[in-house]
Amino acid sequence: MIAIIGGTGIANILRGDKEEIIETKYGKAKIMRDKDLDVILLFRHGVEHNIPPHKINYRANIYALKKLGVERILAINSVGSMKEHIKPGMFFIPIDFVEFTKKREETFYDYGKVVHIDLSEPYCPELREVLENILNKNNFEYEKGVYVCTEGPRFETKREIEIYRKFGDVVGMTGYPEVVLARELEMCYVSLCNVTNYACGLQKCLTVKEVLDILKEMEERILKVVEEFIKYNFKERNCICKDALKYAVIE
Repeated sequence: MIAIIGGTGIANILRGDKEEIIETKYGKAKIMRDKDLDVILLFRHGVEHNIPPHKINYRANIYALKKLGVERILAINSVGSMKEHIKPGMFFIPIDFVEFTKKREETFYDYGKVVHIDLSEPYCPELREVLENILNKNNFEYEKGVYVCTEGPRFETKREIEIYRKFGDVVGMTGYPEVVLARELEMCYVSLCNVTNYACGLQKCLTVKEVLDILKEMEERILKVVEEFIKYNFKERNCICKDALKYAVIE
């Protein structure tokens, strides 16, 4: 089973058949199913985009997908570029992350057992290869690098970006803790980032309209990648993700 987690503007691109509420011990998660493609859709911000990034119930969302039997997750994230060569309208594939969040529930293992999950490769290497193959096949321009996650919901200041760009290449508000939570439940997770703007300081000012306008221009390409990912002939998993807890639990 495959799930697509959509971010800003993605509810306008991907459509499911019917909304369902999944009850979990971490709260409720809303999902949609696409029966034709046999895929689960989850929109972080809600279908009406009324949940800000710092208020998303990441644990409920990821736990619900696990409960539904999902093994592979393609997350769609909108990001700002902190490097001049990574231009708005391009795709970006994170290979690592640095996070500067402040108040998010970021683990399933607060009590009961101590778990130190390995994040030497936080994003599933098998799914990254699939994603790169799809982008290369379609001649879609992309870069790889480090994703910096901030708390939000405000955009970052110039001085913050000066600091963050020493650590990474793009900046966003929703990539963490999803990637960690998925690994804790031994699910494969990869992110396809849409570069919608240059970060603060690399351009004069930043507006939400600019972000949505670039997403609109990228719609067809995003949908193409998602469709090919869903239809990809996946084999049995042979990656680090499926056995992530094997050496992570202190008995």
